[in-house]
Amino acid sequence: MVKVMVTGATGLLGRAVVAELEAQPDVEVLACGYSRAVQGVHRLDLTLSSQVTAFIETHQPDVIVHCAAERRPDISEQNPAAALALNADATRLLTLAASQCGAWLLYVSTDYVFDGTAPPYNEHSATNPVNFYGDSKRQGEMIVTEAKQGFAVLRLPILYGAVETLQESAVMVLLNQLLDENEQFVDDWAVRSPTSTEDIASAIAKMISLKTTGAHLAGHYHFSASDTMSKYQMLLTMGGLLGLNTEHLKPVTSPTDSAKRPHDCSLSCERLASLSIQSNVVFNSGIKKALQQSPVAMSLLKK
Repeated sequence: MVKVMVTGATGLLGRAVVAELEAQPDVEVLACGYSRAVQGVHRLDLTLSSQVTAFIETHQPDVIVHCAAERRPDISEQNPAAALALNADATRLLTLAASQCGAWLLYVSTDYVFDGTAPPYNEHSATNPVNFYGDSKRQGEMIVTEAKQGFAVLRLPILYGAVETLQESAVMVLLNQLLDENEQFVDDWAVRSPTSTEDIASAIAKMISLKTTGAHLAGHYHFSASDTMSKYQMLLTMGGLLGLNTEHLKPVTSPTDSAKRPHDCSLSCERLASLSIQSNVVFNSGIKKALQQSPVAMSLLKK
């Protein structure tokens, strides 16, 4: 039996990871959350060294999947200390505790560690984040790799999946603009690779299985769907799937966000592909399933 600790277990990606791992017969899951911790989830403040150390010493996980993060670029820009607390400082605490107990740490990072000027980026490409969110995640990556414990970093692009609130996903929240038939200006400049959290969770489960059966998994890995599109193009796809009007959507071909975004951080995923781990969910089918699995989205569509 492999004991896997998952941080951020109440978040968009964390919930999918927990569900996937709980379906594995040889895995015991230690789901950890904080502000939304419910029954079955350990309430753990990752910014408190004493809590992190005590939890890991008590439960002795074999694997730690660190999904918890401040993922919002605009919020990170406004409150860099809070972003660093989760994306770097908490990572340092987990890295130290994992080193001491012999656990393997998988740190979930982002394509935003790249500047978006020379895609596609492979696992060895030089990082050069253009906003504080990307820099805070880059700092977390450095903490993990400098530990020299054979830990791994998994970089991911923009995510979608079953949501509790639309704001959890930068893709799913676009539904608001689709349903509001007033004129809506939508980003058609930044190129993203929207990727299903279920797809990612399956990849993480396969990585854990390989690691616990003796494979050497360390350093940087990329996982991404192959579809690339702007948010405007995502909305056109969603509108087509749902049979909704999209004429009120107006493409904006220059950057408009308060925190600078890279133009195109498309990821090349050779290292996981060489292990027969690659995305198999296309956006059309993935977003349709995510919408169907999200009561908050379905309730809006029925209005």
